[in-house]
Amino acid sequence: MSHHFKKNPDVSWQIVEGQAVLIHNKLGELQVLNDVGSVVWEHLEEGVDKLVERITSEYNVTEEEARKDIETFIQELKEVGAVFAE
Repeated sequence: MSHHFKKNPDVSWQIVEGQAVLIHNKLGELQVLNDVGSVVWEHLEEGVDKLVERITSEYNVTEEEARKDIETFIQELKEVGAVFAE
C-alpha cells in the first residue's frame, strides 16, 4: 500500500463535536467518522507512518494494530472515492 494519500477535492468535510463529517459532493452522500477515523482523516497527508505514531500516542493500541487498522480504513476511504494515493 502506498503510504501517501490525498483527500479527494470533491469531498467536503468539517469536524463537528470531534467527529469528521464528510460530504461526497458528486454522490450526495454523507459519512460520519468515529474519533480515530477523524484523526486519520484530518492528518491523512502526513502519511501512514506519522499516523501510526499519532494514533499510538493518543490511543491504547500497539503500533502493529494501529498500522493494520489505518491501512484498512484508508483502503475503505479509497473504495468510496474519498481519498486517492499519490
